[in-house]
Parts: sequence; C-alpha cells; structure tokens
Amino acid sequence: RFTPAQLTVQRGDTVRFVVRNTGKVMHEMVLGTIQELKEHAELMKKFPTMEHDQPYMVHVKPGATEPMVWQFTKAGEFHYGCLEPGHFEAGMIGKVIVK
Repeated sequence: RFTPAQLTVQRGDTVRFVVRNTGKVMHEMVLGTIQELKEHAELMKKFPTMEHDQPYMVHVKPGATEPMVWQFTKAGEFHYGCLEPGHFEAGMIGKVIVK
C-alpha cells in the first residue's frame, strides 16, 4: 500500500515524493490518469521486465528509497500505482487531487 493513499495539491505545485520499499520484492510508483495506469498495468503483464526511465516513474528495490519530483500543471484527479504484475490489481494505488 501507499502512504498516504491520497493527497491534495494546488495546480502548479511541485511535489517531491520519497518512495520507500519496505517489502521483499520490487515495487514502483507511476503517476498518471487511472486509464493510463490501467493500460500500463496490462502492458507490464506482457512485458514484466521492461525498463522505465520516464520522469513520472520510479523503481524501488526491496529495502531501498528513491525520490521522484513532479510538478502538477493540470487540475484534476490523478493516481499513482505500482504496476508490477498483480500489485495494482491488489490495491497498490493512491490518488492525487489537483485543485
């Protein structure tokens, strides 16, 4: 699970996420709309070892911490999730409300 599971920011805010993996398997945090996350989760099922280097994604090895900085330039509802196969479906998702 992600903590916090939801946050609210203002349009234009820059957020520094500190993504800590306290588990024993690889996790990731990917920002996007719910539709984008669902589509990417399906792609990850087909290609579970695919590499990511986009600024809206971070991979975190077990026991590690990785930062991710993102500026929210559009108002709306966005999500973050772990798209490792099975994780998103198990509820590893959070919400960002941008006002």
